Amino acid sequence: MKKSKIYLIIPIVVLGIFYGYYWNFSSQYEAKQALVLQAEKEKKIEKLKLEAENREHAIHDAIEAQKQRKAERLAREEKERTQKDAKENARLEAEKADQEAQKLLRTVEKLTKDVETAKDEIKKLDTEEKRSKEEIGFIKEYTNAAIANQAKLSEVVTKIAAADAATAKAAALAAAAALKK
Repeated sequence: MKKSKIYLIIPIVVLGIFYGYYWNFSSQYEAKQALVLQAEKEKKIEKLKLEAENREHAIHDAIEAQKQRKAERLAREEKERTQKDAKENARLEAEKADQEAQKLLRTVEKLTKDVETAKDEIKKLDTEEKRSKEEIGFIKEYTNAAIANQAKLSEVVTKIAAADAATAKAAALAAAAALKK
């Protein structure tokens, strides 16, 4: 029986050792599995927190970028509006300057015509003045000639009167001589 006890004791002892080892393993396994699960959960939670943080950071960056793009767009639109207004103002100023230039050209043309008219009038007045001076000169000459003629006529009238008196005296002497005869 010795051999048969050995066959029974060794498996019981081995079974006891196995059971002790199993128990030890079993009690620690669940704790280790719980720790592993806990570690995995913590990793997942950490990873989710990191992802959430990254997502939040990305959202924040996206919002900031959107704000910046909006500000840039508003600035660009303002710049374009300013340039458009400047172009419009420049166009209006150019049109105004063109109209002013045309107005000044019309004024210059009118003044040029007025100057030409004034020159023509001055020429007419100069011609008229020259003619008037000639007339005055003619009238002075005529008056002098008339005065000279009047003096000559007076002299002629005096001579005629003297001749008439001499003729009348000669006729009276002839009549007296004819009566005497």
